[in-house]
Amino acid sequence: MSSSTAQVLMKKGKRGAAAYIHADCASGSPQHLGPLLDVLLNPSKAIDEWETIDWCRWLLAGGRTPDEFAAVGVISDYLGSGMNVSGQRSGERVLCSLRG
Repeated sequence: MSSSTAQVLMKKGKRGAAAYIHADCASGSPQHLGPLLDVLLNPSKAIDEWETIDWCRWLLAGGRTPDEFAAVGVISDYLGSGMNVSGQRSGERVLCSLRG
């Protein structure tokens, strides 16, 4: 996937792109997450750029809103490194979310 394809994916909007990436990861062999992150996390961009941070929040939420995702305790538990409501360690839940 080229950066131009990543741009097309980004035109779906944050929720649409995040849902698409979530489904791609669920397939077992994600092809679009890496190239999209290459565009979003380009080293020439400032690390604190709000738009990039917001895109990452949406990607972690996997097609839900970041607020919906936080409501189940995953983001706050991830930051606190505790267990989330499903009994998984938070980092495991985030990785599973990205993988499907």
